[in-house]
Amino acid sequence: MIGIGEADQTGKDGQLRRYRQVFVNGVNVVLCGNADRFQGAAIAWGTKVEKNHAMLSLSRHAAVTGCIRRSGVFTVSVLASGQSDIARQYGGKAQSDPRAIDEGALDFTQWGIPVVKDACAHLRCAVKQTLTIEDQELVIARILDVTASESLAPLIYDHDHYFPA
Repeated sequence: MIGIGEADQTGKDGQLRRYRQVFVNGVNVVLCGNADRFQGAAIAWGTKVEKNHAMLSLSRHAAVTGCIRRSGVFTVSVLASGQSDIARQYGGKAQSDPRAIDEGALDFTQWGIPVVKDACAHLRCAVKQTLTIEDQELVIARILDVTASESLAPLIYDHDHYFPA
């Protein structure tokens, strides 16, 4: 097993690379705000903590993180297999202007907070607690509402590639 930082110190880059190859993630977009002013970002990590709570990791300096700190509520859209274009628009360090995405891809009517249309699932969440670890902010949130589609397959991200589940 490789510990944090060991790949650089011991030269076990191959093992670390293999770990990254077998660790896959569903792609989620976190959105905050309203139709007049909103922020969003694709997130690399999120999980359900227990029945009514979720935890996700956001870049501490991302605009969406500041929006979530101020408002205390946000949505998570679990992207469907055909939505890799939206994942790319909201992903990466360069994403800073939420208006760069086609607003037709968003729905503002469900809860007043934007969600990605035609996603596999949507969660409306309220911040319960945050924890800052270096450049990441872990957000623990209460899940207030959920909508989901039984017929859509989620978009998966693995080792720099998107593919359907």
